[in-house]
Order: sequence, then C-alpha cells, then structure tokens
Amino acid sequence: MKKVPKNTINRSFLYIRTLEKLIAAGRDQVSSGQIAELTGLTDVQIRKDISNFGKVGKPRVGYSTKELKKILEEFISYNVAHVVLFGVGNLGSAILKYPGFHQDKIKLVAAFDRDSRKVGREINGVKIYSVDKAMEVIPRNHADIGIIAVPEEHSQAIADIMVSSGLKGIVNFSPTTVSVPGKVKIRNIDLAIEFLSLFCQL
Repeated sequence: MKKVPKNTINRSFLYIRTLEKLIAAGRDQVSSGQIAELTGLTDVQIRKDISNFGKVGKPRVGYSTKELKKILEEFISYNVAHVVLFGVGNLGSAILKYPGFHQDKIKLVAAFDRDSRKVGREINGVKIYSVDKAMEVIPRNHADIGIIAVPEEHSQAIADIMVSSGLKGIVNFSPTTVSVPGKVKIRNIDLAIEFLSLFCQL
C-alpha cells in the first residue's frame, strides 16, 4: 500500500467533513476548485492530496462526492474515536460542552476528576467518574484517546494512569510535557505557546 504523507492524512479529515456537508446539501459532484473555496486550501494541493489515494475523479467533471468520501474513509480507516477526559475544571468543562466531541466520528464517552463534588454528575450527557475508576471504565467504553486537562503538577500521574488503562493516544493540554512509552502517541497543546507563536509571526 502506498505510504501517504502525514499532512495529507490530516487534511483528509477536513476533506471528509467538507464532503459530508456537500452530500447533506444534495451535491453529487464537486471540483477541486470548489473544495479549495470551502477549505481555504489551493486546488493544486487538493488534487495532489487526492492523487495519493489512486485514480479518482474525471477531468473537467470533478469528483463524485460520495465516492471520494468513501475512498478517503476506507484508506485512512476512518472510524469513531472514543475519547475520555481527565480534569473537569474550566478547560475540561468547556471541552465537554464542545459540540465537536459529540458527533458521529468523535465521542466523548467518560470524564474523570478527583473532586468528589463532581463525581457522579453529567455534563452534556457525559458522566464524571472518580479517577480511581479509570482502569475499569476506559476498557469498558473501548476508549482510544485520552485528554489531559489537569493542573501541571498532576499531569504525569494522569498520563501514567492513561497508559496503564490501555489508551493509545493522549492529547495533553497541561502546560508541561509528560513521559509515555513509544507505543503511545501524544500531542502537546500549550495554548499560551500557540498564541505567542502566532503573535511572533504577525
């Protein structure tokens, strides 16, 4: 199987989301130029990306929206991601309320916190459990990815629990790095650094 660049795979999720909207609107065909207008990318980049997935579309006709969506989904094994959250403070509560984590492709299935006043409550349909229940709840919900939204001093301990619970990926919003085995993929997102980095580019 041809190896597809990581950035192309990342953009494919954007293409799939765009195609879903077009299909919902009753569009059967779409050109690379039209996808470019909707995504903010260039049509050259889009044609180059799609060429990685084989011979798709017809010259001067474009792509079948349903066919292209199916090809992209099959190639990147696009399944529902089951996600758990650790930390139900201000950031964690905002994540639980974010509509994007309650759609067909991403499901927040459980949240964890050490505050007994929060345990047992639900936010946006997601139940909050004690951190002590993580080893039991995570496998039961077939979770793949965990989100760290706890204070910096607790981040490593939470990451260790995530690894022991069988999670394959971690998104770390805590402003510190954590150590995990090589088999676990991690994305560190420090919002302050992201804003400062953008400011320096202006």
